[in-house]
Amino acid sequence: MPRAATRNGRAEERVFNAILDAVLDHRLAPGTKLKERELTEIFGASRAAVRAALTRLGHSLLVELRPNRGAVIANPSVAETREMFEARRVIESAIVQRLARALSAKQIAELRAFVAEESRAYRKGDHKAGQRLSIRFHKVLSELAGNRTLDRFMEHLICRTPLLALARTGRIAYCGADEHREVVEALARRDAAAAARCMTAHLENVERQLAQPEPKAPASLAEALSLALTA
Repeated sequence: MPRAATRNGRAEERVFNAILDAVLDHRLAPGTKLKERELTEIFGASRAAVRAALTRLGHSLLVELRPNRGAVIANPSVAETREMFEARRVIESAIVQRLARALSAKQIAELRAFVAEESRAYRKGDHKAGQRLSIRFHKVLSELAGNRTLDRFMEHLICRTPLLALARTGRIAYCGADEHREVVEALARRDAAAAARCMTAHLENVERQLAQPEPKAPASLAEALSLALTA
């Protein structure tokens, strides 16, 4: 691979991860404009690398790519958020009911280990690791269902959910190991109805928490990405 292509690939990855982290940490508020020229200056990256990173973020639905208007952090409306959670409750309840009848003992053990790792991250105060594992938990369940079309759809729903992991107050609130553990234990008992009830209650709780006040927006894009600059 040519050296320039390798350099652009590394720069793309850095821009992608920095913006993703800033969204997950609530340093970039919904609706924030992501200007290519400003991002190239912040990261010292080429325009091609920045554009590639924004395209990837657009595919994940964390960023909206608007023709002739540039990119902005996704800002789903209240109605869209309600519809997304309605869809997630229907789909994820169906997923766990299916898994309750199909998971192997090994897969259940792996889910228990996953939730234990998630719990350890939160207890240690590593909120970034905890929130990533909390998001990943729902994706793992959809992967275990074995339907690739459904899994891709679930990925979009999960990523589109605004302000993905911690509550605006700084408490652990978006997800958390306790409610995930309840789902896993229902799966372990092969209790499809209980697994569906636990998942539905969990998603309803998450949706309620998203009604909390928005965080104060950063003074500038550079400020929001300051951690990436010093990494």
